[in-house]
Amino acid sequence: MVGKLIIILSFVLALATTVAYFISKEKEDKANKLGRYLYLSLFFSIVLASGILLSNILSFNYQYTYIWSYSSKLLPLNLLISSFYAGQEGSFLLWTFLISLAGVFLLYYTKKYDYEPRTMAFYTLILVFLTLLLIIKSPFNFIWESFPDVDPNIVPPNGRGLNPILESYWISIHPPILFTGYALLSVPFALAIAGMFKKDYTNWANLATPWVLTASAILGFGIILGGFWAYETLGWGGFWGWDPVENSSLLPWLLSITLVHTLLIQKRTGGLVKTNFLLAIFAFIFVLYATFLTRSGVLGDTSVHSFVDPGQLVYLLLLIFLVSFALIGLVFFAIRFKNMSKVKIDLKYDSREFFITLGSVLIVAVTLIVFFGTSLPIFQEIMGKPKSAVEISYYNNWNLPLAILMFLTNAFSLYLNWKSTTSIGIALKNSLLSAGLSILLTILVLIAGVKRIDHVLLFFSSFFSITINIVFIFRTGRRKIRLVGSYISHLGLALLLLGALTSSVFVTEKHINLKNAGTDEALGYKFTLVGRDQIEKNMTDREKYKYHLKIQGNGVNSIVSPVIYWSDFNERSSPFFEPGIKRYITKDLYISPNSITLEYPYPSMDLGKGETFAVPFDSSFKVSFIKFEMTAMMDGGGHANSTVMPMGAIVELIDKGKSVIDTLFAEVNMETGDFKPIIKNVPDKNFKLGFTRFISNSENIALSRVEISILPENQEITHPEEVISFQVSTKPFINLVWLGVIFVVTGLFLTIKKPFLYKENNIND
Repeated sequence: MVGKLIIILSFVLALATTVAYFISKEKEDKANKLGRYLYLSLFFSIVLASGILLSNILSFNYQYTYIWSYSSKLLPLNLLISSFYAGQEGSFLLWTFLISLAGVFLLYYTKKYDYEPRTMAFYTLILVFLTLLLIIKSPFNFIWESFPDVDPNIVPPNGRGLNPILESYWISIHPPILFTGYALLSVPFALAIAGMFKKDYTNWANLATPWVLTASAILGFGIILGGFWAYETLGWGGFWGWDPVENSSLLPWLLSITLVHTLLIQKRTGGLVKTNFLLAIFAFIFVLYATFLTRSGVLGDTSVHSFVDPGQLVYLLLLIFLVSFALIGLVFFAIRFKNMSKVKIDLKYDSREFFITLGSVLIVAVTLIVFFGTSLPIFQEIMGKPKSAVEISYYNNWNLPLAILMFLTNAFSLYLNWKSTTSIGIALKNSLLSAGLSILLTILVLIAGVKRIDHVLLFFSSFFSITINIVFIFRTGRRKIRLVGSYISHLGLALLLLGALTSSVFVTEKHINLKNAGTDEALGYKFTLVGRDQIEKNMTDREKYKYHLKIQGNGVNSIVSPVIYWSDFNERSSPFFEPGIKRYITKDLYISPNSITLEYPYPSMDLGKGETFAVPFDSSFKVSFIKFEMTAMMDGGGHANSTVMPMGAIVELIDKGKSVIDTLFAEVNMETGDFKPIIKNVPDKNFKLGFTRFISNSENIALSRVEISILPENQEITHPEEVISFQVSTKPFINLVWLGVIFVVTGLFLTIKKPFLYKENNIND
C-alpha cells in the first residue's frame, strides 16, 4: 500500500512541477524556485518507490504479484536485483527513475543558460505520463488483487522466478544501459521544444549536443550488448536477427547518430536548423514507439522479445503517450517553421558538409527501411490481414547498398574541407593510397571466393573507410588525442560491419549427432562427447548439465562445454540450450545444441490419444493409446504417505483384427521423479510392452503423450541413451564486431568531454 501511495504522490508532484515551470517567467521567480524544489521532491519520491520495490524483492515478499512473478528464493543476488526490471511494471519504474535522475543533472545544466523553466516543464511532462502508467500498471499490486480466488491471508512461499533464458549476468548489464540511453534521448527533445518556445534556434543545439553524444554512445552500447548476449547464450549463431523489438531500439539510435552529424553542420554553417529540430523530436518519438511496440502486445507472435498484452487501458495510455508527444513536437515545429533561420547551405559537391549531409540522408533512409519492416505487423493488423514479420533478406537487400555509400561518403569527406576550400581533385589524389590498398584487400576477398557484387563492394567500402580513418587518427592524434573521437567511431562502425560480413559470408556449418563417448567429424575437426557434469545442483527448480565435447584437429585439442537443462518454468516439457564457443583471434568455433532425443536398444514410439503404431517386427500387431489411468495415483497409491505412485496408460492391443483393452503401468517416485516401467508380456508373442515415459504437455495436461517400448522377450529394460544434435559452425573474424563496438563507443565518449565544458558567456563556441 505504501508503494502505491508513493507512486500516486510522484504523479501529483510531476503534475505540480510541470505547472510550476510553465507559469515561471524565465527568471529566478517564485514559480521557478518552486518548480525546482518540486522536481527534487519528485526525484526523491521515485527513488523511494524504487527502494521499496527493491527492498521487498530482497526480502522475498511474495504478497506482491510482480515480485512473485519474476523473483525466487533460488536466484543469486545479481539476478534477484535484476528481477526489479524483468517485467513490464518494474521496467517502467526503472525508466522513470533514470529519466528523473537525468533530470536532476539537466535542471542544474539548463539553469546556467536561462533554459531551466521551459526545458524542465516539457521534460517533467514525460514523467507525468510515466507515473500515470505506474499507477495503472503498478508493481505494488497484491497477489489477491491479481488472482481474486487467492486467500489474502496466504502468501506464496516462493516466487515463480525468471524465465531461464534471462538468467544470465547480461541481464544485470544490458537493460539498465539500454534504458539509460532511452532516458537521455528525452533531453534533446525537451531542449528542442524549449528552444522553439523561446524562439531560440541556435543555443538549444549547442546545449543538446553533449546529451545527444552521450545518449548515442550509451544506447548504441546497450543495443550491441544485447546482441552479444544473444550470441553467447541463445545459440542461434548470430548477434542481430532483425527482430521487430530489436529494431525498435535501433530506430532512435539511428536518428540520434544522424542528429550528431547534422548538429555539427549547423554549428559549422548555420544550416539544417529545421532538420535538427525534427531529428531531436523523432529520436524521442521513436523511443516512445519502441516502448509501444514492445509493451502493447501489438507485435503478438512476430517477436520473441515482446511482453504479453498489458490490457486495453495500458495499451490506450501508451498510444496516447506516443501521440501526445508527437503532436507537441510537430505542432511547435509547425508554429515556428516560418520564423526559423533561413540560412541556406551552399552544398557544393566538393565540400565536407555536402558529404556529411549525404551520409545523414543515407542513415535516415536506413531508418525508414527499418521502420517499415518493423511496423509491418501493425499495418497488416490495420488492414485486417494476418500478422507476420518480414524476411531478414528484406533488411539485408535494402540496407546493404546504403551501407556501401555511407562508408564511401564518410571516407571521402575527410579529405574535404568545410565550405569547399579543397578541390575534389586534391581530395581524390590524397585518397589514392587508401583506395589502392583497399583494392588489394578486395582482390584477396575475391580470391577467397566472394562472388556477389554487393558483398564485394561492401568489402571495398569498408576497407576504404578503415584505412582512411586510421590515417586521420594518427595524423590528428599526434596533435590532440581528444580530437580523434569521430575517426575512431567511424573506424569502429566499419570494423563492425566488416566483422558481420565476414562471419556470414565465410561461415561454414554442419550438423553432427553424438552419443556419450561417440565421435563425429565436421569442418576438419573431430568431436567426441566425453561426458557431462550437473551444475547448479543447489537450484531445485532445474536439472542443468554441461556436456563436454573434446575437439581435435587443425592444431586444436581442447574441451568446449555447451549447456542443456530442464526447468520448472515450462514444467520441464522441453529443454533449454546454451552454446559452447571456442574463441580464437581470427574466428569462433560455435557449437550449439539444438535437440536431444532418447534412444533405446529396442523400438519405442510416443503416442497421443487415439494414435496407433505397428510393432516393427510384427506388422499385424498394433498398439493404440486410449487415455491415462490415474485412479491409483489420485488415491495415494493405496498407502498413506506413499511417495511411489502408479501411473497407467490404457491401450488397445490389436492383433490380426482382434483387439483387447489393457493397461500398462509404471511406478513414479513423486519426490525424485524416477519413472520405473512395469513390463508386461504379450501372450503368444516373442516380445513384451512397457510404458517407458510420460511426455507432459505444460499447456494442456490432457494432451500429454506416452512412450511405449517393445522389448524382445529376452531383453531387459534399460535406461535410454541420449543422442544430442549439435550445429557446428565457424564464425571468421567475428571479433571484428566486438572490437568495432568498443571503437564506436570509445570514439563517441571522446567527443563528449569538450561540449559539456561550454562556458556561460561562450555558448556558441
